[in-house]
Amino acid sequence: MFDLDSEIRHKIELIDRSLKIIRENLPTSLEDFLKMGLEKDGIYKQLEFAIQNVLDICNEINSSLELSIAVGYDDVVGSLYNAKIIDDELREKLDFLIQLREVLIYNYHLIQDEIAFKNMPEYLAMIGDFLAFTERFLEGQKWRES
Repeated sequence: MFDLDSEIRHKIELIDRSLKIIRENLPTSLEDFLKMGLEKDGIYKQLEFAIQNVLDICNEINSSLELSIAVGYDDVVGSLYNAKIIDDELREKLDFLIQLREVLIYNYHLIQDEIAFKNMPEYLAMIGDFLAFTERFLEGQKWRES
C-alpha cells in the first residue's frame, strides 16, 4: 500500500539535505562565488534537485487526491490551485520554481551567476515556504487516515 506521508517525508528529507548543502557551501561574497568553479555547479545542481523534489511532492499530492491527470508540472500546480490546496502566493512561487528548474536543466548557459547569487536566499526561502505548506498539508491529512 502506498504511504503518502512517508513518501512525502522522504522527499522533505532530500530537500532539507540539499538546502543544508547549499547553505554550508554558499560563500558570503559574490567574488568568492564567481571563483568557485565546479563547487558553484554543485550548488546549482543541489538547487535543481531540491526544486525537483518540491515538484515531485506536488505531483504526489495531486495524484493521491486524484485531482487531475497532469501532463506537466504547470498542470500539477494549476490543479492544486484550482482545488484550493495552494493559494495565490504559493502558486506564484511554484510557477517561478518550475521556470527556474527549466533554466537549471535546459538552459544552464543562460544563468547569470551575479543574479543567481543575489537571489539565492529568495530561492531558498521559496522552497522553505513550500516545506511549511507541506507540513501543514500532512497534518491536515491525518484526520482522513483514521
